[in-house]
Amino acid sequence: MPEDRVPDLRAAQALVNILGGVPWEAVGAAKGYLALDGGVDDEEASRIVYRHSGPTLARSRWLVTQLKTGGFYTALIARERTGSAENPVTKLFPARVTEQRFMELLDELCAIRLSITYVDDRDAGAGLSDFTLRESDTTLPINVKNAGTRFERAAELVGLDPDDCIPIPAYKAHHALESMTNLLYVVAVDYDLIAVLSRILPTVFTTDEAVVWTLLNSYAGARVRRAEDAFVNSIVQAHWDEIKRAISATPFRVVSARKAIRVLQTMPKRTPGIGLRAWGTGAAAEVNVHLSVRDDTRPWDEVKARILKGGLDDIVRAINRRRQEMVYDPEI
Repeated sequence: MPEDRVPDLRAAQALVNILGGVPWEAVGAAKGYLALDGGVDDEEASRIVYRHSGPTLARSRWLVTQLKTGGFYTALIARERTGSAENPVTKLFPARVTEQRFMELLDELCAIRLSITYVDDRDAGAGLSDFTLRESDTTLPINVKNAGTRFERAAELVGLDPDDCIPIPAYKAHHALESMTNLLYVVAVDYDLIAVLSRILPTVFTTDEAVVWTLLNSYAGARVRRAEDAFVNSIVQAHWDEIKRAISATPFRVVSARKAIRVLQTMPKRTPGIGLRAWGTGAAAEVNVHLSVRDDTRPWDEVKARILKGGLDDIVRAINRRRQEMVYDPEI
């Protein structure tokens, strides 16, 4: 057994304690292992696994066989990539912490302008919006982002200073214009957040949380994303006071999906792979339109002041502002 691996029974119990209601296959295996340890027969243990997370009873029986002959860890599926840059559970923490910070700002906004409410869209799945502000019949969907990695070759590839550059996925902005035309991106540029969280998180975990953190970083399996989301959400909620004290209150910047597409159309060099032959020269695989923090975005405090004065309608009008211009319309 590796030195940093806790005993099978301890690992299974911690997983059930922290993620017992999540249908990750590893949790089902943990419940089956604990049931076997408690004296149930193989068939009952198999049905416990199946009722929790098993795709089939046959696979659940196979898992129980693994549990009996090799122990709890033999029923788990190792991650192919475990480095922090590759591991989704590590990446989820900066996003969730940034969302929690912004949700507090939304609470402040709604406490001042009582006609405004908001809906948390995150539980609906991986959609375009994290929150939706509502006032009468007007809605304003919001996607919260943390820009946590500096684009060091921004000056060379997109003509922006690395500290004045944020990426917006082009396909997501295009999708927004088709289905969620008023979408706002609210971005916190915080290049230190990942390092701060890497330092603070291990110090706030309970013993069970630390065990589950190790399991999630080491193993995958069916519905692991549900487990990752549930774990990250629970940690941020349970330890928010400690986390908030450790991170910086980086100001949020705001830009609409419509403006991001306007930048893509008028300044294609800001989108490597479209306006520049960039793949293989340092650009990421995802096609992003790169925006200037200074010129293309507005401070959240400015947007908040406009909402308090003119309501959500004022922001929607600003997003959809039009002007006439001459454009090429080739016949051939």
